[in-house]
Amino acid sequence: MNNIIKFIKKTFLILLILIIPNYNSAKEILIYADSISYDEDENIIAKGNAKIFQKNQLIFSDLIIYNQKDEKIILPSKFTFRDQNDNFFEGENGVFQKNLNFAEFENPKIRLSDGSRIIGKKIKRDGYIDIITKGVYSPCVSRIKIANFICPTWQLEGEKILHDNKNLFLHQKHSKMRVINTPVFYIPYIVTPSPLRKERKSGFLSPSIAFNFFDTKTSQSTSFPYYFNISIDKELLFTPIINYGGGVDASQRFIFDYNQILSGGNLKYNLTFDSNLEKQNNNEWFTDASLITKYNKNINKNFKVSVDSALQTSKNYIQITKPNDDLSYSTSLKTNFKIEGFNLQKIDDHLDLSLNFYQTNQENEDNKTTPTVFPKVKYHTGYFNKNGNISNSTFEFYNIFREKSNLTHAKNQQKISHKYEIEKKFINYNSKILINAEIYNQGFKTEKKLTEGSNFITGSYYRFFPIFGISSETPFKIKKINPKLTLNPKINLVLSPGISNSNKLSNEDSTNNDFALENIYRLNRFSGNDKLDNSKRITYSINAYTENFKSSLSQSYEFTNNSNFHKEQGNDDNLSDLLGSVEYLKSNEVSYSFRYDLNDEYLKKQNINIKSRTKIGEVGFSYLDQNTKINNIITNDTETVNYSFLSKKFSKFSKIKINGLYDLKKEINKEYSIGYSYFDECFGINLDFNRKSYEENNLKPQDILTLMFSFKNIGSYKSTNLAVSENDKQDIEWQGSSVENDKFETN
Repeated sequence: MNNIIKFIKKTFLILLILIIPNYNSAKEILIYADSISYDEDENIIAKGNAKIFQKNQLIFSDLIIYNQKDEKIILPSKFTFRDQNDNFFEGENGVFQKNLNFAEFENPKIRLSDGSRIIGKKIKRDGYIDIITKGVYSPCVSRIKIANFICPTWQLEGEKILHDNKNLFLHQKHSKMRVINTPVFYIPYIVTPSPLRKERKSGFLSPSIAFNFFDTKTSQSTSFPYYFNISIDKELLFTPIINYGGGVDASQRFIFDYNQILSGGNLKYNLTFDSNLEKQNNNEWFTDASLITKYNKNINKNFKVSVDSALQTSKNYIQITKPNDDLSYSTSLKTNFKIEGFNLQKIDDHLDLSLNFYQTNQENEDNKTTPTVFPKVKYHTGYFNKNGNISNSTFEFYNIFREKSNLTHAKNQQKISHKYEIEKKFINYNSKILINAEIYNQGFKTEKKLTEGSNFITGSYYRFFPIFGISSETPFKIKKINPKLTLNPKINLVLSPGISNSNKLSNEDSTNNDFALENIYRLNRFSGNDKLDNSKRITYSINAYTENFKSSLSQSYEFTNNSNFHKEQGNDDNLSDLLGSVEYLKSNEVSYSFRYDLNDEYLKKQNINIKSRTKIGEVGFSYLDQNTKINNIITNDTETVNYSFLSKKFSKFSKIKINGLYDLKKEINKEYSIGYSYFDECFGINLDFNRKSYEENNLKPQDILTLMFSFKNIGSYKSTNLAVSENDKQDIEWQGSSVENDKFETN
């Protein structure tokens, strides 16, 4: 009986809930412990698995003393505290106010809800503000052992760290960054978003300071990016870069990145301009600039508008300021204003109206021959289907002009065109039969078109041009050989006027043509309709395919001797070259295509593509062999290999990528790149090397070596180019930028 009473008393002590009224705020705290008693000053002493609850907050320790008079919680030994946001604090020798919003304790170890850590010597908690003395912050979970010392991949050490739990910012005074326990930079004061922050807020981002040493000269580059959170749908990043020293006048670069989310679209501006505000005897502060604009907007359910523009004040400014941008490698920059309309009269009709302006982007190009298109309008009426007959019309108008004409392009040309398409499909004799036609009505007005005799021709022209075709294909299987294999022979007859294309017309849209399997069955094989296919021909092919395999073999025969497309694409006789392809598509993908000249008995073109997914990564290989003969003499001989490799992750966080283009004839690597990346849960590093070689012996290869460090919640720092000559080293600088946290591993 005594044992039962003792057990009940012990259980009662363990489960005892002491409710202490808070007469000022009508709030309560709950205390649990193995034993609870009072001392001579009526302080409550909770021992053994002692816990205090206040709302969603918890304190856990072996010993908790509650001073009822001063309403203070005293924690003489080690304890754990969890706040309302699931952040955990460990410490010792602590004192909390009753509401748990005010506290002081020693040796704090803080684990934020996202996994980031802050440790220090002392902490003072005042409402939403935590002030840590001699604190260290790091989002890293992983640890690296150096000798007998274990440290995180990187950390920020501050004389004072202020964590604003309400506005979610980390303020650090006298901050020093360590990477693998090695100091890498010091900054007197830095503000970074708290790792708990989900909303955007205006403020300075991590600055970038670069010192460049060359001989006896020292130059400096400093940037102080500022982020403007204009509104919930608008933001602006302003980055001023100030260059100074090195025995040169000061220069500045200002970068504006504006982004706005629209209802049904978005708007982006990127403005970069250089100045010499402090240059001696300077009358013009502005030097060069570029403006890149992207705008997309759904006007209503039927119309959308888009603007895609790239402008620069000099031919190579974007190449200098944005060397990694695809625009740097463009021959010309394009400014395009476009309106598209859908479902205007019918569900599948389409209106396309565009205004285009081109600006040369390379030193060896003549900007006077680049066109301005003002405007180009194209309207497709949609497909009309009645009793198996499909028809549609396409209306087109353009006005194109340039400063100077050449043999291909007039100074000015307008075109108005109507194309009517009709087709009829039916199945008979176990075959699918297609009858189709394209009928063109076109009017041209051309000004100063240059001809072979160096004469300029101006005039107006009308063209009526019908093209008719009929085709039949009959798929069948030979089950005794392979029940899964399907054979599909196809034959196609095309008839059109034998009128040759006139050199009096400017060819504005019938460019980038190729004799290939993709277009061999088109009625008009030209890519546009400034030139029209004047061919009378028969085309035949045999296709074979299974679930993972397909092959094709095609050829055509021209009945006319003046077929423009046929001759321009290198077919010397009426019988065309033989086109073929073989593909195997499964876990590994292999394809082979070729073009064979039966008359001269040689391969004009062959292409092999291999993509393999191996245990170590994905491997890509492409081989291209292309040549042309005139009078049995090879005039154009190209043989190249493209190769690529993207590894799977190894050592948990690492990847390697390799890309290249090798010219087998000239025996040079025209371009290749090697990259290594490492991204764990808090730290990332990219090392990328790219080389471009030139055929001319007097041109040095262009090498670009960039190194980028990324720190979770802080940002990225990337070198401009480390692979430069000794004379160019003063131009190397480190650029700071934001980083997407989803790049980091979240195991």
